[in-house]
Amino acid sequence: MNRRRTLTLGATAGLTAVAGCLTGLIEDESADNAVLDAPEGDAQGDPLYPIYGESFPAFELEDPIAETTVDVDTLEDALVVTAFFASCPAECIPLLNSISQAQAAADDRGIGDETRFLAVTFDPERDTADALREHADMFNIDYEADNWHYLRPEDAEMAEAVVYDDLGIPFEREELGDDYDFAHITVTFLVNPDGYVERTYRGDDPDPEQIADDLERVLDSLE
Repeated sequence: MNRRRTLTLGATAGLTAVAGCLTGLIEDESADNAVLDAPEGDAQGDPLYPIYGESFPAFELEDPIAETTVDVDTLEDALVVTAFFASCPAECIPLLNSISQAQAAADDRGIGDETRFLAVTFDPERDTADALREHADMFNIDYEADNWHYLRPEDAEMAEAVVYDDLGIPFEREELGDDYDFAHITVTFLVNPDGYVERTYRGDDPDPEQIADDLERVLDSLE
C-alpha cells in the first residue's frame, strides 16, 4: 500500500502520544478480509498505515543475522510487524520489549511456529548484523525459534520507501552534531496469513498478552 503522505513530519512528535488501536473509517467490506471483529473506537482521521481489513504491503528485505532474504508476500504465517531503530533511547525500548514478550507468549501457547515477528529497521547505517545481534540479546529475543526476523533495508532510500511509503510509519532523521536520532511514531501490525491487517496497535508498549490473544484467535479460526 503506497498512500500519499498526508501526515507531515512536523506532526510526528504529536503522533507518538496517541496510544491504543487507531482504526480509521472501517467500511463493511473490510470485515470480509479479516478474521477478528472490527476493533472498537471512533474514526481518527486517515492514517498513512494500513488498518483493519486492508491489504498489508508486500516488500522484500534482508535478515542480516540469518543471512537470508525475507519476502513478505510469500509468507504463509500470521505476522506481527513493527518498525524501529536499535539505538533508540526512548520509544523503541518498551516497543521491542513488548514484541519480544509477545514472541515468548506465542511460543508458550504453541502458536510460535505459525507466526513471524518482523522488526524493520529504518537505520540501516548503524543497524548492522552485529548491532542487531546485541539488540536481540538485550531484549531476550529467541532467534533460534526461527520465527523472528530483523529486516534491514540496504540504504536510507530503501528504508524510506519501505517504512514510510509502504508501512506508512513516518520518521525523520535529526542531526545531533556528530551523531543523529530519529523522530518517529510507533505502530505494530497483526496481519493474518492471507495478508490482511487484523489489528494496528498504536503506542510504545502494546500489550504482549493481547497480541498473543489476537494471534491465537486468528490462527484458531483457520483450523
